Amino acid sequence: MGQRSWHAFVDGTDRCAHGVQIYAELDELSESVASYLAAGFALGEPGVVVATKDHFVHFEQALAKAGSKYDDELLVFAEAEETLAGIMDGDAPSPAAFERVVGGLLDQAAERFPGRNIRAFGEMVDILHSRGEPAAAVQLEELWNGLAAHRQFSLLCGYRLNVFDRETQTGSLPEVCRTHSHVLPAADHVRFGLAVDDALEEALGYDQAGKVYVMANREARGADGVPVPQQVLMWLSKNMPASADRVLAGARERYFAGPLTAAE
Repeated sequence: MGQRSWHAFVDGTDRCAHGVQIYAELDELSESVASYLAAGFALGEPGVVVATKDHFVHFEQALAKAGSKYDDELLVFAEAEETLAGIMDGDAPSPAAFERVVGGLLDQAAERFPGRNIRAFGEMVDILHSRGEPAAAVQLEELWNGLAAHRQFSLLCGYRLNVFDRETQTGSLPEVCRTHSHVLPAADHVRFGLAVDDALEEALGYDQAGKVYVMANREARGADGVPVPQQVLMWLSKNMPASADRVLAGARERYFAGPLTAAE
């Protein structure tokens, strides 16, 4: 699923990384956030979660379901809407306010647990995106990336997006992929990849499907944190829209029909 593996991000092998989970249902995001935080708690790494109150409750439930045990001091929660209001200056995030508010949250965790990596989760970008403010969301992602230049933390973001929609593939997802080092386009990346493979071959035939993979990989050179099937969907949506609609519909049907196997 790309040279930069999602497992390496969750396990903490890739330090100071910036991952994103694309999700359709809250349960998908909750499981991903719980896995990410629990792996850190097992290493004594603190977590800083900037989320809505409702989502935070789901994250805590997912952590409990996974059997994760941790000291309450390891987990800091900040309400996403309130935090976002505190860093916005009109229709754009303020770099100074972001440094003070969000940088301050990270600094507090670093003071309590010196020398340890911090695991942060944030969904302020998703709130901005859902409001129809994608430019502000991108600016906020860049501010997070700027913090990583002088602080020791990894970051997981969550975006509720429909990866089987062509407008999403040409509009939101390229910027989401560009601003993150690790991308998980669906909860089950193996099933997602197989669904795209099968739908692409059915729509275009074996030989043409192979050419699409080559061209998509060539254009996405350097984006090694983006899984190849996601690279293919973005390339196809941009360059072959009529075919993309067929492939996206077929991949959606296969993905939600249930688990696929490599033999299918």
